Amino acid sequence: MGFSGYIAARYLRSRRHSRFLSRGSMTAVIGIAIGVMVLNITLAIMNGFHQEMRRSFIENMPMITVITSAPEGFSDLGGTMDRIDQVDGVTGVAPYIRQEILVTAARNLGPPRPQAGIAWGVVPELVDTVQPLGSHIKPDPVLLSGLASAGDERTPRVIIGSELANNLFTQIGDTVILTSVNGEMDLDDIQAVSRKFVVSGYFETGMYEFDSRFVYMGLQAARDFFGYRTGGATLIGAGVSDPMRADKVADKLDAALGAHYHATAWMTLNQNLFHWIKLEKIIMILLLGMIVLIAGFNIIGILTMMVGERRREIGILLAMGSPRRRIMGIFLLNGFWLGSIGVAAGAALGLTGIWALHTFGFSLPGDVYFVDKVPVLLQWGDFFLIAAVGMAISLLAGLWPSWEASNLKPMEIIRYT
Repeated sequence: MGFSGYIAARYLRSRRHSRFLSRGSMTAVIGIAIGVMVLNITLAIMNGFHQEMRRSFIENMPMITVITSAPEGFSDLGGTMDRIDQVDGVTGVAPYIRQEILVTAARNLGPPRPQAGIAWGVVPELVDTVQPLGSHIKPDPVLLSGLASAGDERTPRVIIGSELANNLFTQIGDTVILTSVNGEMDLDDIQAVSRKFVVSGYFETGMYEFDSRFVYMGLQAARDFFGYRTGGATLIGAGVSDPMRADKVADKLDAALGAHYHATAWMTLNQNLFHWIKLEKIIMILLLGMIVLIAGFNIIGILTMMVGERRREIGILLAMGSPRRRIMGIFLLNGFWLGSIGVAAGAALGLTGIWALHTFGFSLPGDVYFVDKVPVLLQWGDFFLIAAVGMAISLLAGLWPSWEASNLKPMEIIRYT
């Protein structure tokens, strides 16, 4: 340890020759540590929510949705799917029918309570090439393949969300009634169509919004129920190899399919939501960064008081020929050490908090949030950026007190002290 480092270490300790930091130094360290810890945990939680939201859209909906503006719909569904499959970057193609419905089940006590839902007509052997639907089917993913023959049965089968099943008090093998409004809607004469379906399995993603609303059935059963012609579909879904480049693939599809077709990537459909998330993250960094900034002002105050307390010693050092840059280095080292200890302690506490949230979890009400526990995702880029900003603030905080100490006049100090 050099001369400046030795003197700086002595100045940080209490005057009673203790090996511990003085109370003022501990206050600055605690302030930096709290700011760094809170920033790390908060950003990890926000990154976790962002990741879960992306996963929910990627895994529960087609990454690219292709619709047509032609009045007759997809006149050549198979040919359109073949053209989509030939576009570079597309890994799978599947037709869908999507319709809003009411789901009702018999109750032992009281009248039935209809639940709003969204019905998806799918082709089991194709849908997994677009989204990992089979991995969410309970109790066995093989139940998804059972939807293929549903159109040939008198009472076709459906797979419903686990939360929707809980709300309806429905078990596997029970019968539910789906109700929809088909054909042209006339406000003076609204005609609803209802049909019985047998629950063959559950759909569980951990996302309350989907688990409480989605109902999956075979594509042919959906055509029969909603009144679509043979070969009809609401949309065509496409899977891509890189979900974060889905918008680029969507542009290629627009060019390949022509004017009557429009391809939309999952992030475009929800661009306002993801833009709001990014903006919220920036605002949160700025607001919580004020904690670290306040701790930096605390370092300025502590070092300024230290310069006042050590004026006589500084004067003696200057009178003995110590360079002013060395005096300045003493207090810059003090600011650096206070920041280093605070950043290290805050980083350790932040990592511990993130680990605890990831390991033990923190439950959330699923009917309020779209997840049932607090998600966390540690991004090392954010982690090191927070540490670097904390160190920079600590170094900047030491500039003014160190400059003030290096410009003291030794003769005046010795004469009047």
